[in-house]
Amino acid sequence: MKIVYNLLIVIACFEITGCNDHSPSTTFGKAWAIGDFERSYWIDIDLRHNNGRGYWQNINDRSPDSLPTATEIENSCKALSTTYNGNKLYVTYHRQFELEDAKKVFSLWKKYGNQYGLTIVPTVVLQSYAKEEKLNFSDEEIIMFTKWCLENIDANEFGIYDVYVRHAEGSVQDIQMAAINQAVGNKLIRVGLQPGEKINQHIAGGVEDTWTAECQGITNELWEHPVTVHGTNKYGRLLLEEWILERINGENKRVVFNKIPVAWDYDEPVDSFGYVCPGDDALINDPPLKGRIELCDQYIAQWYKENNAMEKFYGYSCDLHILEANSYGKPERPSFYQQIKSNQEYKGYFSDAMLEIAGVYAKYK
Repeated sequence: MKIVYNLLIVIACFEITGCNDHSPSTTFGKAWAIGDFERSYWIDIDLRHNNGRGYWQNINDRSPDSLPTATEIENSCKALSTTYNGNKLYVTYHRQFELEDAKKVFSLWKKYGNQYGLTIVPTVVLQSYAKEEKLNFSDEEIIMFTKWCLENIDANEFGIYDVYVRHAEGSVQDIQMAAINQAVGNKLIRVGLQPGEKINQHIAGGVEDTWTAECQGITNELWEHPVTVHGTNKYGRLLLEEWILERINGENKRVVFNKIPVAWDYDEPVDSFGYVCPGDDALINDPPLKGRIELCDQYIAQWYKENNAMEKFYGYSCDLHILEANSYGKPERPSFYQQIKSNQEYKGYFSDAMLEIAGVYAKYK
């Protein structure tokens, strides 16, 4: 099964221009508590390979999916807390099943999140990625659901997931987010923020994707000290630095950065250095090179310190949706989700990368 995220790759491969405002941040969105270092994961509410409803297909084109069990949710919370050192989960719901069932399932995530020291942030996909990109909820539905989540799951945050840039002023998502914001206040968190993307005015903060900059380079030496290809050396460390400094210098909203458990194909690079994106294909994607995640953390922390911006160094996040897609696509049977929800230790193709992320997270506990 081939999974290709072409538009995400195009967006993430753009070269980003930095901002000029170097004044320290003095105001933050109400949804964020200064000083809490985030060690989060994005995980699908149903703990299964994407069935497509509300994601690749509109909700009217596919029947509701089955629900995860309490045991599966408990096992997953245990693994992400104890093995992978997480303290927050963005539990992603794209209307795989209907709202009343979602409330029951989120209540289970809350129960076991509390047991294992995890903050549970309900996170929704407002708009599908189908050819006709329809909204998954009416304004009335999503406002009522957001209010319920804030009252029963997490009082401070409600996630909006999107790995495409579709939030321009006047867009359907912008209009819907405005309605949610008006109803519940400054609680919305953008999960999947792209480099260079302006944070929507209705959003309190974001979790930024850094996939391309973390992937580039077929060796860690080429990542850390990029050479010139096609007239530029803005690859790897230098590209990641540009993206980090853009947020340090240009944002008064809290932003955390993604640690990638899946990279691209290093066996057949487009160029001899591995700087040019070869595409995103779950059949052939490789894990990040050993030590790459740790290197990224070392440099990110250094850049915050050098720019006197440690008060804005808020944490890291990790996309398990993409990990499951690639684990399933390899194919691994059982896949990542199938292993953790069955209380098995994940030992698949990307297991070393996950343990490296866990090691970085452990530094900030």
